Amino acid sequence: MQVITTIGPENTTKTVLPFIAARGAASRDTDVDMFLMQASTYLGSHQHSNLDELHSPGLPSVEEVLNCDPVSEHLNEVIVCKPCATARGITPDDLRPGFEFGGHGDLARQAEQNESTTTF
Repeated sequence: MQVITTIGPENTTKTVLPFIAARGAASRDTDVDMFLMQASTYLGSHQHSNLDELHSPGLPSVEEVLNCDPVSEHLNEVIVCKPCATARGITPDDLRPGFEFGGHGDLARQAEQNESTTTF
């Protein structure tokens, strides 16, 4: 499954939802590719967001979801849109381990490789 998100840390209630969707897919042994665009590029940067603080009432934080067994086993890649990140001052040195810059070609590749795409 491909998960595309544009929700950034300014909306702590909704930020975790794409990651919950990824956890649901992973719990069913489905591999997941994520693409972070617009404000969600801040999530790819350890300098711009604390993933432990991003959660919704009754749900785990983004950090907890990323570190849980099904997600850590089935998360293929997390691509951070480079043009979106660059516009927000995010540099390669800011990226979290396992996150990488990419662009529209990566977005298209992920869509081709997956049977479904979910957007937030």
